[in-house]
Amino acid sequence: MNLACRSTKTSHDASEPLTTRHGFFIRHSPVSRARAFTLIEIVIALTIVAVLAAATVPMLKGFQDERLAREPVTALLKLAREARMRAMQEKRPYQVAFHATGFTASRYFNPYLQLTELNEFLAAGEAAPAVESTIEEGDKTDIDNGGRSNKTTELPLAPPAPKYDEYWSEKYELPKEVKYQIQHWYDAEPTPIEGEMVKLWVFQPSGVCQPLKIHVEGASSTFDVEFAALTADIVKETVDLR
Repeated sequence: MNLACRSTKTSHDASEPLTTRHGFFIRHSPVSRARAFTLIEIVIALTIVAVLAAATVPMLKGFQDERLAREPVTALLKLAREARMRAMQEKRPYQVAFHATGFTASRYFNPYLQLTELNEFLAAGEAAPAVESTIEEGDKTDIDNGGRSNKTTELPLAPPAPKYDEYWSEKYELPKEVKYQIQHWYDAEPTPIEGEMVKLWVFQPSGVCQPLKIHVEGASSTFDVEFAALTADIVKETVDLR
């Protein structure tokens, strides 16, 4: 007698994992295993964030304090570059005048400049009209024709002399708590700039200037800076942030 063997195994999806135990197949349902953070892990993460924040805030404050303390040096470097550029372009000397309240860049007009004369120069510059161009485009007046615009000769005319702003100036006012000293190459020691004193840093038409050292002292910082003779760039700097 033939007995039909009926299988009790059921078909399964090939994508579902099967585990054999004692000859039987056990099917595992594909349920995602989500794992939550424990309280200890959260505390550790918050502690790390707090430590990083505590270390970053003083660092950012230090950068801000240094930037504010460095502002006089940055302003002097900007004025020096502008004066040197104008001296080379206009082929005449320019200067940076040091006085008790700050620095002023302008054309060079008196080697024995006094504070009163400097203030008069600045006041005259504020009242002076704006400088216009020397000659308009296409204006070809003829000297041989009485200055009229109808040209009768082909003789070339000499170009007019360039017209520059005689009262150009830029000024930087020092914060009240900041004091400074300067030292030229011929000075035996730094000279404090105070009272009515005016000291000059002159830029020649070739771009050459005197080497200069400056000591800037504020409420919480000290800067010792040395400027080069050929480029007026900073070649040495010592910073003390207290």
